[in-house]
Amino acid sequence: MFYKKVIAIIGFSYMNTCCLLAQDQKIADSLYMIYQQNNLTDTAKLELLKKLSFNEIGDLKKGLYYADELINLSRQAGDNKYLRMGYFIKGTKNRLLTNRDEALAAFFKSAEMAGKMKNLKAESESYSCIGDIYSDAENHTTSAIYYNKAISALRQSKDSISLASALLNAGDEWLKAKKYDTAFLYAMEAKAIFDTLHYQSGIGYSFGNLGMLYASTGKNNLAEKNINEAIHILEGTADYYPICDYLISMADVYLNKEDNTFALNYALRSLRLADQYGLKAQGANASLKLSAIYEKTGNSTEAFKFYKKHIEYRDSINNNTSVQKMADLRFNYEVAKKQVQVNLLSQQKQNQKNIMVSLAIILGLTIIIVGILLKSNQHKQKAYQILNLQKLATDEQKTMAENTLAELLATQKQLIHSAKMASLGEVTAGIAHEIQNPLNFVNNFSEISIELLDELKEATVNKLIASDKAGAYEIMDVLADNLLKINDHGKRADSIVKGMLQHSRGSKGKKELTDINALAAEYLRLSYHGVRAKNKEFTVNSTTDFDGSIGKMEVVPQDIASVLLNLYNNAFYAVNEKLKTESLKSKAAGNSYQPVVAVSTKKTGDKIELRVRDNGIGIPQKILDKIFQPFFTTKPTGQGTGLGLSISYDIIKAHGGELKVETEEGVFSEFIVQLPINNNKVIFRPNLSGKLS
Repeated sequence: MFYKKVIAIIGFSYMNTCCLLAQDQKIADSLYMIYQQNNLTDTAKLELLKKLSFNEIGDLKKGLYYADELINLSRQAGDNKYLRMGYFIKGTKNRLLTNRDEALAAFFKSAEMAGKMKNLKAESESYSCIGDIYSDAENHTTSAIYYNKAISALRQSKDSISLASALLNAGDEWLKAKKYDTAFLYAMEAKAIFDTLHYQSGIGYSFGNLGMLYASTGKNNLAEKNINEAIHILEGTADYYPICDYLISMADVYLNKEDNTFALNYALRSLRLADQYGLKAQGANASLKLSAIYEKTGNSTEAFKFYKKHIEYRDSINNNTSVQKMADLRFNYEVAKKQVQVNLLSQQKQNQKNIMVSLAIILGLTIIIVGILLKSNQHKQKAYQILNLQKLATDEQKTMAENTLAELLATQKQLIHSAKMASLGEVTAGIAHEIQNPLNFVNNFSEISIELLDELKEATVNKLIASDKAGAYEIMDVLADNLLKINDHGKRADSIVKGMLQHSRGSKGKKELTDINALAAEYLRLSYHGVRAKNKEFTVNSTTDFDGSIGKMEVVPQDIASVLLNLYNNAFYAVNEKLKTESLKSKAAGNSYQPVVAVSTKKTGDKIELRVRDNGIGIPQKILDKIFQPFFTTKPTGQGTGLGLSISYDIIKAHGGELKVETEEGVFSEFIVQLPINNNKVIFRPNLSGKLS
């Protein structure tokens, strides 16, 4: 379980209504002394009860008592505003006490009242808390539905802090589903909001979530850095509920590093905090982790001891639910018992009144009753059939809703990426245009200066005496060499600027039915001839293996051609570089390296897969996660701008596809393009111009 959400939600929900109140026991004690006075107005009492129930964290049951009293007084006063708050706080206290049924009922009541009051912000907060409850119960599908309801409402209400909280919680659910990319997007959007508002608790939760995300994906150093930052921030706010969970995650990080001592220390620290503040769920998690660590180190005695402690915590949590269920059963039993007594008394009176009624009338009534029962049975059968039909319809609607939700989330992911790229595009395009003019002057004046030096040699220097002429020629040669270097680097900068402008324009083409096999073959030839034009001695064995069943598919042909050209050029560059290094080795060993570039297509289900493989220099693992970033290149100065793969990645994503790479340094590289066959969605590829194309 993550930080997990209750403390954050409470703080966010009352940012405006509680005047930035902190949950502090001293505040609660002071408020109680004021509440005991008898000269308070009804409104003042309601406000004090709200603050009392909110700030009472030392004794959760006392806080729950204040919340119930707030509900009762608000109902008597007819004040729906405080009544909704009372239900909301009651839900949060029951949640901390692990009374999930009571918490869920209170949050639903709070959401219902907020809807009637048309309070969009309060309704969204209740939805977010309902999502928390379902998440605790491991019902992640229902949890995600309520989180997205909260997020949708909060985007309309412009409540940034509550929106960031809901985003963190939704990201938590995606992490549990191992959808790491989606979880990362939610966490980063939340952190950006908290950073902008300088909201320390929220920043702490964001660091903690990112740390756990990195821990789940094996990035231990990033995990440790982010979790330590989270713990540091939240210790400053005395927020120990999430710290317990983050400490357990730190224990996992050190277990991955095979450092059992540090892992043990973090787990023990988590358990101490859980015991100190009565956090049962965190205590259960910490005890289980300690048992696992001791078992791993061979200390079976301590492992068994902490496992027993885990069972005690777990049973304590479960017992709360059992007690509530037993109370419900008892209540139902008492009501049913009372009803039986009432019915019995009524029947006795009726018997006394009807003692002189003839047997014929009794028989007639019996026949009528039998007929009613038969008719009732027929109605029950019809009702059962109707219920079955309704259940089938409900299941169908549920499936449709889940599919729609998945599509909305995918679209949201693309829109978030589009917004980020649009912001970068405005800066990039502006910089590129600003650099273009002075760069043109540099290139033009360097060329003119070289010509002027030649004229100076002929017109002036030749008239000097021999001793002066040699020195003048030497100086002029140095100047000419410097101007040539300026011109070369200026042209390289010019190519980078043009690449930036191309990257910022995006795609304006339309989708057309295109023969992918023919397009791949055509641009393989074009790329090879282009390389040969620069180096006539370069030869490579190009092979193709095209799946003829693919046929034509709807794509933007100019964009896909640009992707193919980038992949082919990179492949030819890789084998050429390996050819240079292997030529000396092959002469000594007696065998020669044969460069090969292989292109293949294949239909797999509802996708086509295009592969470009070379046996060149490969890609080092340490830079593999950077190759699709703009301006990242491993080519020497002047040979690459680092925009080719970045543009290609955006193009394939815009077509609803994937661009992946498999490689082994010094052996091979293989780029894999996957495109959906029946992709009729509108392409809105993010570009750096601030537009969607």
